[in-house]
This record gives sequence, C-alpha cells and structure tokens, in this order.
Amino acid sequence: MKKLSKAVLLTAFVLPGLGHYVLKRHVSAAILISISLVLSYVLITTAIKRALVISDKILKGEIQPDLMEIARLASGSTTGDGANLVGYATTALIAVWALALLDIYRVSRQ
Repeated sequence: MKKLSKAVLLTAFVLPGLGHYVLKRHVSAAILISISLVLSYVLITTAIKRALVISDKILKGEIQPDLMEIARLASGSTTGDGANLVGYATTALIAVWALALLDIYRVSRQ
C-alpha cells in the first residue's frame, strides 16, 4: 500500500492527524491529534455522565429498566451549558476531521 493511501485511510477512519504522522509532518500531526483527543474526551465524558445519571435513576427506582425508556432518556437533549458544549465539541471535531482530510489532499498534490 502506498504511503499516501495509508495516510488518507488513517486520517479518514482512525484519527485526524495520524496520516500526517505517516507522512512525517509531525507538527501538524501533533496539533490535529491533540485537538481531536481533547474534543473526543469532552464528548465521551459527557456521554458517561449522562449514562451514570440514567443508571442512578434506575437504581433508585425512579424509572423502569425498560430499553425504550433508557433510549429516550439517553437521546434526550441536555439542558444548559452541557447542550452547547456537546454541540460545539461535535461541530469542532467534524471540522478538524474535514480539515485533516483536506490537508492530506493538499500535501499529496505537492
């Protein structure tokens, strides 16, 4: 497999910045990977907090352990700053991923 193909696949399907690392663009790789990991951390910790709240409600008997009810609560909108944070983090992660793919394309044209 060509180095460029490997770089594009790693960037597209694994993590933004890994393709840059393969192409020995270490500064770009470090920046993209760092931003992606921070944004992923925000999204994952928010999801874990929501899951813990739901599990506490189940243990306290506030809600029934019904799959449809759990799915409804898990997909329900967050209120306050949490909703904004999740929206911003998701948008930023998608933008970083797209930027990384465009940059890999730009590097391949040189």
